Amino acid sequence: MDKLLQYIEDHLEYPNPVLAELEEAYRNDDAEAGPPHIGKQAGAFLRWIIRLIEAQEVLEFGTAVGYSTIYLGQALKETGGRLTAIERDEGLFRRTLRNVRRAGLSDRVEVIHGDAAEVLDRLEGPYDLILQDAAKALYPVMLDRCVDRIRTGGVLAADDALFRPMGIREELARVIDEYNRLVFGNPRLISTILPVGDGLTISLKR
Repeated sequence: MDKLLQYIEDHLEYPNPVLAELEEAYRNDDAEAGPPHIGKQAGAFLRWIIRLIEAQEVLEFGTAVGYSTIYLGQALKETGGRLTAIERDEGLFRRTLRNVRRAGLSDRVEVIHGDAAEVLDRLEGPYDLILQDAAKALYPVMLDRCVDRIRTGGVLAADDALFRPMGIREELARVIDEYNRLVFGNPRLISTILPVGDGLTISLKR
């Protein structure tokens, strides 16, 4: 990590001790660490957004082992809101459930085992914030349905927005780039990309 990023992270505290444990496991390449997560900066920013808009209903696609889920759930504990989190992989789903319980957030977070695109059809919203971090190929496919379920003034966030300039393999970078082009061209959205973690595309619904 370069000095600039380290300086930023030195000012950020984990709002829940389980996050520090998960981060340490990930940095030590622990077998229980799971796949890459959104990271401390993106987590802190999403927590800030939830507090800023006083979010009550938040939807998350793709939990990994629950790192982002805990960030979102902790923020919603502070606003009195609730999180619905969707994870397709059964192993990751079970680990997310366990980590959410360890974090003391089971009363704020409902974790659903299922495919994001299929589960979305059963959800009506409206949501104050949706975090898209499921299979990258689903980003463009789910976009219109996500926008439909966000309230006016609500936020759609998508992780891994900078895969293309980072040189990530083309089959992943291509769909992320398509998603970015779609949100920036969508008349219902006002969008920007933040260089935190692997990039975070933030879209405000008009």
